[in-house]
Amino acid sequence: MSSEKVAPGDILGVIEEFLPGSGVYEDEKGYLRSCVLGSALIDRYKKTASVKPAVNKYLTLKSGDIVEGIVEYMNEDLAFVRIYWVENRRAVKPVNAVGVIHISQVSQTYVESMYDIVRLSDVVRAKVVGGKGVYQLSIKEPHLGVVYARCNYCGGELLYENGRLVCSLCGQVNKRKVASTYILTKVQ
Repeated sequence: MSSEKVAPGDILGVIEEFLPGSGVYEDEKGYLRSCVLGSALIDRYKKTASVKPAVNKYLTLKSGDIVEGIVEYMNEDLAFVRIYWVENRRAVKPVNAVGVIHISQVSQTYVESMYDIVRLSDVVRAKVVGGKGVYQLSIKEPHLGVVYARCNYCGGELLYENGRLVCSLCGQVNKRKVASTYILTKVQ
């Protein structure tokens, strides 16, 4: 069994080689990608690829906390987020929790599909609006939303440029609800 540090979106193998385990998803092209920050665990005997999250500390979240996490699962109406840090009382603390963003919590206007807002392995900044165990999250406010993403088409990093997310490799424009604190911006 091998182990190496991986980030969200990193390729671990292909579906013909391994089965996806915890913290791993299969993209449209059959690549197995990490959806969490942590250590890759490749078991060549069992033919599985999984990722052990880097953060294992637990902390109770409360309404109003600002959190950051990675989209691990989604459908037309929901996005499940693995929360890895919380900003509360002017301190940033590591956490390992799960949150869910319902489509009604992404915009003040009508949104047809969650796929227009976030995608798998996107890093999102959100606000806790309720829940225990699985927290309800919102990204309606301008400073909330996607803060880091990879291209839907080739997996390259997306740069924020003139109000759009543009792939640094293939140049494709990708649609997301971008936070005002998006990490990568094109220098003019």
